[in-house]
Parts: sequence; C-alpha cells; structure tokens
Amino acid sequence: MVQPIPKQMTREQKEEKVEEFKTKIEDYPVVGLLDMHNLPSRQLQQMKKEMKEFADIKMSRKTLMQIAIEKAEKEDIEQLEDNDATQPAFIFSNKDPFQLYQLIQENKTSAAAQGGETAPNDIVVPEGDTGIGPGPMLGKLQQAGLQVQVDDGSIHVQNDGVIVEKGETITAEDAEILNQMGIEPLEIGLTLDVAYNEGELFSAEELDIDTEQYRTDVEAAASQAFNLAVNAGIINETTAQAIVSEAVQKAKNLAISEGLPEEETIEEAISYAASGAEAVDSETDIEAAKEDLQEDEAEENGDSEEEEETVEDSEDESEEKEEE
Repeated sequence: MVQPIPKQMTREQKEEKVEEFKTKIEDYPVVGLLDMHNLPSRQLQQMKKEMKEFADIKMSRKTLMQIAIEKAEKEDIEQLEDNDATQPAFIFSNKDPFQLYQLIQENKTSAAAQGGETAPNDIVVPEGDTGIGPGPMLGKLQQAGLQVQVDDGSIHVQNDGVIVEKGETITAEDAEILNQMGIEPLEIGLTLDVAYNEGELFSAEELDIDTEQYRTDVEAAASQAFNLAVNAGIINETTAQAIVSEAVQKAKNLAISEGLPEEETIEEAISYAASGAEAVDSETDIEAAKEDLQEDEAEENGDSEEEEETVEDSEDESEEKEEE
C-alpha cells in the first residue's frame, strides 16, 4: 500500500511543503484531490509515471495540504476542503476536470480479490463452463447461490449469478471462487474525489459522464436548433447565409419554372422548356396521331359528299315541279 507520510518533519520542511503546494494551486487551472486509500505503492509509482504528461501528483500530511489550500490566493479554492478522501493527495493539471477524470479512469487496471475488500460493483459469475472439475468447488458454488451442474467432466453455471453485491465485503470464500474462475473484480487505480476549476467544484459523480456521447448529443442539438432557426426564418450571424442562399435558390427556381427571361436564368429556363418538350414528345404517339387525323379528314370529306348529293337531289325535284 501507499507508504504513510513520515511523522518527523522539521518546521522548515513543513513550511517548504506548504509553499510548494500553495504555488502549484495558484499556477494550475485544475486542482483535484485523489484518494490513495488501498492503492499499492508499486502501482502508484507506475501510474504517476504514466500520467506525468498531463498531471502532477503530490501528497503529504492532511494538515499541511489544508494549510496550503487556505493560504492559496484563488477564488473559492477553500471548497477543496470539503472532500471524503481517506488518504488524500493533490493532483494538478492543465486538462479540464472532465478530461482529467476520464484519463484517470483509463489508467485503472483490474485486480484479483484477496478477501476483505469492498465490491466496487455487483460481482457476477457468468453462465457457462467454468473449466473446473467436480469436487469441493461444486458445493462452494452452490453455497454462493449459483445454479450449477456437472457436464462433460466440468462444472457448468446454468445462469448468470451475483455472488457479491456492490458495496458488500468480499469474503475469503468469495475470493477463492473468483480466483478459481479467473474473475478479477477489483480496479486498481487513482480515485478522483473532487476537482476545482475556475471557482467551481466538481464531484466524481458529476465528472463521470460519457464524453463521446455527450459531444454527439450536443452536436445533434446544435444541428437541430440550426435547422429550426433556418426554417422559422430567424436571422442571425449563424443562419443568415443559409437563409439568404435558400431564398436565392427559390427565386431562381421560380424564374426558371415560369420562363422569366432573366439574365441569370435564361439558359436554364430554355433547358427547362426543352426538357418539358422532350417529355411531351416522348409520351406522344406520332403515327397514331397521324392516323387519327386522316380518319377525321376522311369523315369530313364523306360528310361533304353527302351534303352535295342532297343539294343536287333537291335541285332536281325543283326542276320537275316547274315542268309540271
């Protein structure tokens, strides 16, 4: 575990440590408090090495850290004193609190349970073949509340089962089962308790968000707001160009469809008219139209001949009456 801070420090050493912390608090935009409780010393040194590009981790006595916070000239920095860290350490960074939290989470690794630890989440034994032969472990799994049976010489878990709920203590018996099954339920890593930035204090719960999903949601909301503003005709520096472009395009389309001889649209208007003519031509059967025309002319000619015959007959009848 992390080694305790030496109790024997001279007054000068204490003052130097307080001044070091005070300077860093004032120099860095983001100041957080980590909880180093139950963190193995070897892993801490490795993490500090991996994180040195974006964070500086310092720790000392709680009283010296508190004095440094009180002495620092920074707006509302005293909020840092309100934390739940059992074994606190400062973390200084130029990253914003959300980025810092995610980077700390990414540097965590899984670890096996030894017994006595608190479960960080519900610990689940998955359904399937355990690869463990029948024997004492069969009874232990059953005692843990799992539905098991022996099949093809090994123990099979019938359904996913929680053997330790979040917040409960992992017993030695639980740890034996988990280790036998190769389940590492613990996370070894730094825990960011609180982070200060520009007068605001952020808790771990507030920082624990899916940044990629958050960015996607914000981009989608911005796009929807932009479309709504354009459709509603709300003109501002963001929407003006889109609204003007849309109005110009609508005016141009109207001029083309109505055949208005405008300089900017004359060529497209002619092309539009030609396209319409071609469409009409493609839908017209010329030969059938010619035949219909010929039939109409023939009918008209037939009607004319009948009228002429009728007139001639009438003239003959008139002449006969005169002779009588």
